[in-house]
Amino acid sequence: MHGNEFLNGYSAKLVEYGLAVAYLILFVGFWRFIHGGKEAAKAVVAKAVELPRAVTAGWFQVPADVALHPGHTWARMEEDGTVAVGLDDLGHRMVGALDGIALPAPGSLVEQGASAVMLEAGGRHVGLLSPVDGEVVATNAARDGSAPYGDGWLFKVRPSRWARNAAQLLTGEAAREWVEEQGRRLTMRLAPEMALAPAMHDGGAPVHGMARELDAEHWDEIAREFFRTQE
Repeated sequence: MHGNEFLNGYSAKLVEYGLAVAYLILFVGFWRFIHGGKEAAKAVVAKAVELPRAVTAGWFQVPADVALHPGHTWARMEEDGTVAVGLDDLGHRMVGALDGIALPAPGSLVEQGASAVMLEAGGRHVGLLSPVDGEVVATNAARDGSAPYGDGWLFKVRPSRWARNAAQLLTGEAAREWVEEQGRRLTMRLAPEMALAPAMHDGGAPVHGMARELDAEHWDEIAREFFRTQE
């Protein structure tokens, strides 16, 4: 009789210990699941909000969401399906503050590689090529020249062949390498005795608005070479 009571009590204790161990195992597993899920969720959110980084090439910036044309204009697909067009950072620094600008009229058609804009700065003129094909839907004559990739856009188009046009433009690493090469070419093209050339050779920022520093002949040569308006 006493032996049976002892066995029954022992069995009951084993069941209690077994339940306690099982509870502990389930609790640890649940805790890991909950916190692992939170970490996974954080990773997913972090990945979702991670934005592409801008490319920096010396003194010149290339935002990750823009594509560059060899004539120093840029194109960016907007949320509404239009494409914004502007002058890139290097071109912006070359031309500087504008005295006048002629933009394509809304409703007109522009073609990739064809002249679309005429700028005037310090008595110098430079034409800009459109990086895309399409119909002009908006212009920005009151542009903020301090932000070439932001409020400094020139016009917007409803693209007609965006995929084909985009394939001809430069983005990412290709854009960075191209801008660096353009910076080196510009430095070499400037006469060593000019005030703005040594600044670039010494690692200083290029003179903003160098169009005003060059004589007409030198400016015309550089404009033809870098903006590709007379090839």
